[in-house]
Amino acid sequence: MTLVYRDFDQQALDFQYNNQAQVADPKRYIDSYRTASETARARVAHIKDVAYGSLPDERLDIFLPAGVSKSDRRPVVVFLHGGAWRNLDLASSSFPAETFTARGTLYVSIGFSNMPAAKSLDEMIAQVRTALAWLWLNIESYGGDRNRLHLAGHSSGAHLGAMALGTDWPRLHGIPPAPVRSAVLVSGIYDLEPVRLSYRNEMLKLDRAAEIRNSPCRNLPVSGLPLLISHGEFDTAEFKRQAHDFEAVWQRCYGNAARIELAGLNHYETIETLVDPESPLSRATFGWFGI
Repeated sequence: MTLVYRDFDQQALDFQYNNQAQVADPKRYIDSYRTASETARARVAHIKDVAYGSLPDERLDIFLPAGVSKSDRRPVVVFLHGGAWRNLDLASSSFPAETFTARGTLYVSIGFSNMPAAKSLDEMIAQVRTALAWLWLNIESYGGDRNRLHLAGHSSGAHLGAMALGTDWPRLHGIPPAPVRSAVLVSGIYDLEPVRLSYRNEMLKLDRAAEIRNSPCRNLPVSGLPLLISHGEFDTAEFKRQAHDFEAVWQRCYGNAARIELAGLNHYETIETLVDPESPLSRATFGWFGI
C-alpha cells in the first residue's frame, strides 16, 4: 500500500474528501437547501440580486428584519454557501434568513462563480473579498451597521470565508484592515495539501504554489477576529482534523478561537440546522455574533 497523505492511501484519502460518499442520498440535502431557501424568500422581505461586481454571478441578496429603516444600524450576518467549490448558488443560500432576521439582524447571502467557470480558487476568493468590501462600503444604505459585519460559511464556503479573513483589505480594497467583526465556519477545509493530493484536484488543478496561496492556515491575518469553528459528529476524520488544527493555529496566534462538535449530524446537516433557531449551531452562532 502506497501512502499518499499521512496514513491514507489514494482510495482512503479520496473517500475522506468525498462528502457525497458519506451519505445515502446527497441530493436530498441539496434539494432541502433550495426548498428552504424558496420558503425564506417568500416569508422575509429582501432585495434580490444586488450587484457587487460586473460578472453575472457577482450578486448578493439582502434580507431585512421587520421594521428596519435606512437610518438604522443593525448587525449583519453574511453567508457563504458550500458545494465543493462547484455546486450550489445564490438561490440555495437563503434558508437561514428568517433565523437571523427574526433577531433584528440583516442577513446577506453572497453569490459567486463556481468551478470550473471560475477558472481558479483565486478568482472565487477574489469575488468573496470584493463582496465583503462592497458590503462594508454600502450596507448602511440598507439599515445595516458596517462595523458589525459577521461572517458564516459552510464547507467550501468556510474555506472561502477563512481566506477572506486573511485579506490585506487596505491594499486590495482601500477599507480598514478588519471589516469583519467575527466569524463562524462550519465543516470547512483550511489546508489544501490533502485536497491537492485527492481526486478533487482533477477539478481544482492546484499546484503546490496555488495550494499554499489558497490555504487559510498559511494566510493568516495580522490580527485575528473571534473565530468559532464547528463540524459534525459524522464529518470525516479529515474534516474533523482540519477543524481541530485550524482552531489550534488561530488560538495560538490570537487567543480567541473556539470549536464545537455538533452531535449526531453529518456534513450536510450541520448547516441545515440553521433553519431552526433553537438548534445548537444557531444558539452558538447567536452567542458568538452577540445578536
